[in-house]
Amino acid sequence: MLVRADSLASSMSRYLIERIEMRPNIELLYQTEIAALTGTSVGRLDRVRWRHRSTGAETERPIRNVFLFIGADPATDWLRACGVRLDAKGFVPTGPQAATADAPGNGRQPLPLESNVPGIFAVGDARSGSVKRVGGAIGEGAAVVAQLHGYLAASRLHQAAQSST
Repeated sequence: MLVRADSLASSMSRYLIERIEMRPNIELLYQTEIAALTGTSVGRLDRVRWRHRSTGAETERPIRNVFLFIGADPATDWLRACGVRLDAKGFVPTGPQAATADAPGNGRQPLPLESNVPGIFAVGDARSGSVKRVGGAIGEGAAVVAQLHGYLAASRLHQAAQSST
């Protein structure tokens, strides 16, 4: 578990910290942040590189899943380089909030958990207007699966229609 801060104490209850520390399969790495994500040729996460903030030492491992806990101050600025619009506080608007006149969505409205960039979705604490609770994030995480399947199916249909004309 990568933690950008010196400890979890400022952002988490002592009870939760103790539960995490007692888990033998969780290693806490403080003052550490993700430096790079590497994907496969089919767009799946393959490796993660992280950097210790004070020493600059980097470590890379084969990892297939990353879950972000951003907290009250989202670390989402990196999404701007992908064209994802952020609100004034740095959260990702989704659904009707994400719809803009210049959004590259082929004239369609974004799905409820989709950002202004077609195919990029946000859930949980990173999403503008979310309830910022674990239960809400879990529900959004479950809901986004169906939206992703719908988006991918529609994309395949669109590509098939384009190639037949």
